[in-house]
Amino acid sequence: MDFQPAAHIVDSNADSRNSLEKLVVSMGFVAASFGSPAEYLEQAGTNRRGCLILALPAPAYTGLGTLEHLTSLPDALPVIVVTDCNAVPPAVRAMQLGVDAYLQKHCFSETSLWEAIHAAFARDSVQRAAYERRRSLLEQYSELSLRERHILELIVQGCDHKQIADDLNVSRRTVENRRSRIMSKLGADTFPQLIAISIELGIPAEKKPGT
Repeated sequence: MDFQPAAHIVDSNADSRNSLEKLVVSMGFVAASFGSPAEYLEQAGTNRRGCLILALPAPAYTGLGTLEHLTSLPDALPVIVVTDCNAVPPAVRAMQLGVDAYLQKHCFSETSLWEAIHAAFARDSVQRAAYERRRSLLEQYSELSLRERHILELIVQGCDHKQIADDLNVSRRTVENRRSRIMSKLGADTFPQLIAISIELGIPAEKKPGT
């Protein structure tokens, strides 16, 4: 099922939240608003798309813990911070946490907010594609037997079929057949693709000490 990207607004101030939601909708975006981060995480579910607009009350540093948690989630959306606080340290910390934009509530222009949401949607699309690809690869990798995983590690480490056969005390034909099954299970049509997929999966390219 496809889910339409939305600007997920989290603001504990009802008036401010409603005003921001109306503004976002007037720009042509889909919007969903929440009174707290907990409400957002509970109601938005695991199929969130788009971006998160997080309102931080002054002083903004009191909400940095929440921001850190939301940006550390495995499926975290790009975050746009809006705040009344004009202190520099919270802004610096927010940027260090990877927020897409840090806007002053009473002075940002509609254009700057539109651009921030548009850019965040685009980044979420790229992140989501990468996340889904890695999830798919991990599912495929889980279908490999322990022996096939070991052979794949040896291949990534640069071992040829003869070396692998000697290491496992099997024939070269057995190694070749297992490599073919590995490629089929991982959806690799060529050897370079197999190596590229292995790198994406984080399979070590160096032998462990003592092996």
